[in-house]
Amino acid sequence: MKSKNHSKIDYLLKIMKRLRDPVKGCPWDKKQTLESIIPHTIEEVYEVSEQIHNKDYVKLKEELGDLLFQVIYLSQIAKERNKFNFNHIVSSVTNKMIKRHPHVFKNKKFKNSDEFRIFWEKSKNHKSNGLLDSIPSNFPAIIKAFKIQKKVANVGFDYKNKLETIDKVIEEAKELKLEIKKKNYKKINEELGDLIFASLDVARKLNVHPENILAKANNKFISRWRKVEKIINQNNQNIKNLSTKDLNNLWKRIK
Repeated sequence: MKSKNHSKIDYLLKIMKRLRDPVKGCPWDKKQTLESIIPHTIEEVYEVSEQIHNKDYVKLKEELGDLLFQVIYLSQIAKERNKFNFNHIVSSVTNKMIKRHPHVFKNKKFKNSDEFRIFWEKSKNHKSNGLLDSIPSNFPAIIKAFKIQKKVANVGFDYKNKLETIDKVIEEAKELKLEIKKKNYKKINEELGDLIFASLDVARKLNVHPENILAKANNKFISRWRKVEKIINQNNQNIKNLSTKDLNNLWKRIK
């Protein structure tokens, strides 16, 4: 099947076409649609993210291949529907990157990174009615909030400094605490949302992505909890028989 005259990407495109062949193709692959592939594509993105955090470059290479295959898969289905093909995708992103980097590929000059960010946002929003219209409605809430904050900050709606973002978090925490005391559950949800939103803005102001730092926090917690479990097992104890105080003492011990 493989030809010396074809690149590896061409070979992969041929494999995908064969998998979708109405007669000789794979029964599972033949029946897939653009919609049915969505969860698989999302899953591959998370698996890539996991290996980046794990710094496992052997598995990262494999997962990036799986993610690339999802693009190939979707482009093949689109080609069968006479919408576009893989080459159209490559051409589209190539033209987009050249257009959005005129300081690299043309003679455009930007005074600083802030001016470039404003240009970048404008280049992305030229088809939108409003600044936030281009943010997909089905984005995960954390990523969507972070996108909202970045976009409004790029046009000047921002805190003066990093410490102001902390002040906002403290303000929202006090408001949440007040509503908890009142047992106003409707307002509790609202204030908790405001607190989380404000916390994400701290990450933006510190130039770190909340998804990355939350992933690290999750891994740190898991690592510490496993140490707690190890101590419990070494002492031949049953975790269900330990009090909250016992668990807190173990937690402080391994920190």
